[in-house]
Amino acid sequence: MRKSLAIGCLVGAATLVGCAEDSVDHDAAASTSATAPAGSAPAIKVSVPPAPTQTGSTQVRLDPCVSVGDELVSRAGFDPATRERYSAESVSMPFTRIGCQFWRETVVDGEQFPTGIVAVTSSDLTLDDIRKNPGHSVFDANPVAGREAVLYRTPENSGACSASVRSADGTFTVSLIAYPGPVPTPSACDQIRVVAETFGESLGT
Repeated sequence: MRKSLAIGCLVGAATLVGCAEDSVDHDAAASTSATAPAGSAPAIKVSVPPAPTQTGSTQVRLDPCVSVGDELVSRAGFDPATRERYSAESVSMPFTRIGCQFWRETVVDGEQFPTGIVAVTSSDLTLDDIRKNPGHSVFDANPVAGREAVLYRTPENSGACSASVRSADGTFTVSLIAYPGPVPTPSACDQIRVVAETFGESLGT
């Protein structure tokens, strides 16, 4: 089933990502599969291309496209079949950010409507980088999935909310946009903690 949907303005770990159009084929998997450490790969039905080659001296090792399994995606309320690489990955200075994004849709009178999109990314940015970014408005600093975290808005995009969690690479970030539509949808900031807690389980203890 081919769809042409607006990716929207996803909030990344450091910047507000611009709007773009992307044609998504949810039935076609990429020919190249990402890899994970032996014995630790979760169940994933849709393979995606590997992360872009990183140019920095320190590599971001965790790729959420590989580490976040379909069970967590479904439990967070998104469709694992929509797995695709994050539209704003960055592997050059001043920071590296890699990951995947997923859609959430609903059917009304036989027509599908997007109700949300979530990006799950890993970055070498630190929590201090997130806190000090003047484009972020932090509203919650309680732990997520047992780890130090910050939840924040990006004022330029009132429909988006993010949670960044301390990780071995720097931060693991869940960024959510809730789309208005024919079905009432809670705001992104009302959902972000629950969604981030679910995806945060992929980090382990």
